[in-house]
Amino acid sequence: MPSRTKQVAVLFIFASLAEPSSAMPPTRYDGTPKWHRSTCFVTNANRIHQHNTILSSTRSSDSGLDRRTNKSSKKANSKLNNKRMRKSEIDDLVRGIGLQPVQVKSSKTNKVSDQSNDKQQAPQVKARESLPAMNNLEAPSISVQQQLDYSRNGHTVLRSFIPQQTIEQLKSEIVPYANSQTLAAWKQKVEVQLADSADEYYRQNSQSIANGLEDIEACQDMLESLGMANGDLPFLQFFNTWRAKDSNTPTVRQLCLSPYLAQAASILMDSPTVKLYQDSLFHKRAGDGWTPWHSDSRMAPFDTSKMITFWIPLQKVPTPENGGTGLLFVNYSHSDLALPYWNGAEGKEYERLEQRYGNGSIAHHMPMSVGDVTVHNGWTLHSADGAEFMEDGEDRYAFSVTFVDGNAEVRADALLENNQQTKGDMEDVWSYRPWVTRVEPRTSFRHAFVPIVWPIERND
Repeated sequence: MPSRTKQVAVLFIFASLAEPSSAMPPTRYDGTPKWHRSTCFVTNANRIHQHNTILSSTRSSDSGLDRRTNKSSKKANSKLNNKRMRKSEIDDLVRGIGLQPVQVKSSKTNKVSDQSNDKQQAPQVKARESLPAMNNLEAPSISVQQQLDYSRNGHTVLRSFIPQQTIEQLKSEIVPYANSQTLAAWKQKVEVQLADSADEYYRQNSQSIANGLEDIEACQDMLESLGMANGDLPFLQFFNTWRAKDSNTPTVRQLCLSPYLAQAASILMDSPTVKLYQDSLFHKRAGDGWTPWHSDSRMAPFDTSKMITFWIPLQKVPTPENGGTGLLFVNYSHSDLALPYWNGAEGKEYERLEQRYGNGSIAHHMPMSVGDVTVHNGWTLHSADGAEFMEDGEDRYAFSVTFVDGNAEVRADALLENNQQTKGDMEDVWSYRPWVTRVEPRTSFRHAFVPIVWPIERND
């Protein structure tokens, strides 16, 4: 067989043995696929020529091997190296056309690192060997059905999406850190309630009043005076541990900045570029109240329909009948433009959601195992049951990571001088206050606290 014909045959043998890639191909900043079949073979024409040369030289070496016994070891090693070179380069070609070669060991995903010069930026993570195997994960596997569910219903579930080892390490780091920040979490709840008060003085001075409270008991007294008893509190929330200074939480930072999550967000949002908006730890204590129906985008400073949250429970979540407090979703609510337009953010219409959307429209993904993740659109209505009947009376911890389209713009009214908004809720103000006034509204912006995390070649 002529050498070129043999080379092409070898290439197609590997291609025929390959499995179609389960993940979408990486995308460039402009949204076009990173690899194209035509350019792949054109740009690798020189490699094919090199392969033909290697095949010819290998046959010559084989035929004369018995006449050069004194160099047999050297030639054998050379032949082995040539074979490895051919296999490696053919595998590159196979990957280039969107296929996965068989019997290939998992390669480490490029690590997204924060290269910002912002003095307020969090420290670098610890050495790689001390971290869970997030970097060993291949591209996320998002099925067509999951993409359809997310697009149609506004939410989906990704089973066994994050390694259990990573979840365990994450919990071991973030729960102790949150315990050290409990007073700040209580102050955040006070500020939100003050900002929503009928008292103009409270609304105008919500931040300074909350910051002036010296202990948790003072926060609880203030909340009670505003009509919120301790049992009415749905959860304590801790923002942006990924950029916390001097904290022993490297796994949090690595997970939030990982290409694995960022590419999954890109696929589900259909966004070529993705920014990290925030992370949150939700501590739902035994006895805490229910989380009312809400949509995350009403709390964010962006004017966009492309925002996505990965909700990651840090322990098993049983069914609601057994005390499970996972998220409940209203199917199709993310695309219901009439609900907020005609009814605002509150009102009786939110008390009759099943009548509005039909029986069975309220859905959930419980039970959930450690490693399972739910994903929802920023405009999807969701809530969670109270923890009065939580199994064994244990507290529930859930970690969320929220991404936004890379071209999302900040609203001009996201944060006014008196810490108020003309629209939206104040729940996330603690998250975006450090950076939102430093960017120009209604423009494409870059900031170290809202880094681009996908695609990898454009990360911050």
